[in-house]
Amino acid sequence: MKLKKKTVIIAGIVILVISSVVAGLVTDGRKTPHKTLLKILPANVDLQVKNVHYTEIGDSDAKWEIKADTARYLKKENLVLFDNVTVTLDTRDGKTFVMTGDRGQLNTNTKDIGIAGNIKIISHSGNRFTTDRLTYSHGDKRFHTNSAVVMETPRMQVKGVGMSISLKNEELTLFSRVSARIR
Repeated sequence: MKLKKKTVIIAGIVILVISSVVAGLVTDGRKTPHKTLLKILPANVDLQVKNVHYTEIGDSDAKWEIKADTARYLKKENLVLFDNVTVTLDTRDGKTFVMTGDRGQLNTNTKDIGIAGNIKIISHSGNRFTTDRLTYSHGDKRFHTNSAVVMETPRMQVKGVGMSISLKNEELTLFSRVSARIR
């Protein structure tokens, strides 16, 4: 009788332990996952930064300032990609150009810049340009686009397709379908 009583007690303890282990495994599977603290970057991105403020002073002709919500550096491509970007260019003779766009990119070797999406440019004199794609060639000191452009001054509005602005000789050229309205 004593042996039977011990066997029942041991069997009861084993069943209790097994049921508590099973219950623990079942309730652990139902827990909400923890917040992910680290997001893995895509394979081609070497560095990602938020709230970027970058200043380039290396050129004696101009000072660049780039602000963006995020920047991703792709070392192999020598490229920095920006989201919600503002680029400010201050020239040696005191002229300022402020460009904003949805996306931007900077070639770290050539210092060429591209901006795309809802681009607005405001010059030192208050002239406003809008387009959807713009590139800046650092070597030529020239802005360029093949897209539709609207230029507005206090006295007129000029529309065209394709534009080139040379900072060297301060020359603006619209390529085609140019129309103007004087106020």
